Amino acid sequence: MNGTLAERLKGRQRVHVDTEAFIYFIQVHPTYIPIVQPVFEMIDRGEITGVSSYVTLFEVLVKPLKDNRPDIAAMYRNVLLQANNLVLFPLDRIITEKGAAISARYNFGHADAVQLATAVHLNVEACVTNDRDWRRFKEIEVFLIDDFLPGGRQRRESARG
Repeated sequence: MNGTLAERLKGRQRVHVDTEAFIYFIQVHPTYIPIVQPVFEMIDRGEITGVSSYVTLFEVLVKPLKDNRPDIAAMYRNVLLQANNLVLFPLDRIITEKGAAISARYNFGHADAVQLATAVHLNVEACVTNDRDWRRFKEIEVFLIDDFLPGGRQRRESARG
């Protein structure tokens, strides 16, 4: 893919950021931090507004809590709830119904359907994820983080593992 992910997002106002991007950023994942950090810097500077669902907070907290790592859970909580120009949107009736429709049409799981329903509801111009299945969703442009790896290298390790 030509250019960096940050370059591809320039000029957009609202971008949905999926859970894995937060994991890569907060955990300073050596493979992915060069790709996602510039995106989070753009959000922090107000060049774009980052949006996500409270489902993201749920997803990022499970492993640290399971591993008895309240320090890591606190890092995720702080970034997601206190970052400049980042909005977490709640699950409400509208998102629930849109999510159900997306799940029925595209056969997505509940969490992904809620994330995509949030993106649609907030009129984002792009989604940043590393979930290949999201490419099936044609209503919003989806940028797969793996597509920006040097030399087109494919992901070998799981972000949530």
